[in-house]
Amino acid sequence: MRRIVFIDIAKAICIMLVVVGHYVPDGSPGWYVAVHDVIYTFHMPLFMFASGYVYMATRKDVPYGGFLLKKARRLMVPYLATSAIVITIKLLSQGGLSVDNPVTPLSYLKMLYRPEAGAFLWFIWALWWMFVVVPLLRTKAARLAFFLAALALHYVPLPLPDVFCLAQCKSMLVYFMLGVVVCEHRALRGFAAGLRPARAAAAVAVFAVAQACWLAFGGVKVHSLFGKPSLT
Repeated sequence: MRRIVFIDIAKAICIMLVVVGHYVPDGSPGWYVAVHDVIYTFHMPLFMFASGYVYMATRKDVPYGGFLLKKARRLMVPYLATSAIVITIKLLSQGGLSVDNPVTPLSYLKMLYRPEAGAFLWFIWALWWMFVVVPLLRTKAARLAFFLAALALHYVPLPLPDVFCLAQCKSMLVYFMLGVVVCEHRALRGFAAGLRPARAAAAVAVFAVAQACWLAFGGVKVHSLFGKPSLT
């Protein structure tokens, strides 16, 4: 299968942004904190967009059950394994060390319906639900309509139970579906794939400046939606 170069670049950028976004040591200079806050406004939407685009670009006509089984192996099995390991390490060390989000033996049960080992694992649940729902949309028109519905849902203050990261999925679904729609529509796909490095860099610079201004002049912190979900 031919590689999608601009998506490879987007994924590499996402990895770098996630690293920077999760490293804010005490005493960080103001400019670094500002860069961190700007990154948190778009790094997870960018990741979700890339995921939706790759899903559509590599989509195959396979049975729904087989598709879900494959995604469970690639997403949920690593999630459960990672959660169990992290919880075990925390249980063994939190008595003598300070750890983020302390756990209890009950956490082994809670990890089955929330990212108990660490809030950073929320995106796995969000992706899982997207892969559960989106393959059921069999036509191009249905996927476009679902994108528009996701866009509307994104701005609706709909209270959801604090299980299975449903709130995070609601917030991120529109970006995943945007990737699906861009991939599926030739004009949009051609525009995205045809961006030259200089134009892409200029667009990123303009976006970053706009985000910085938005944060500086009364912007709302978005950590609870994009990067650091409020999970107690």
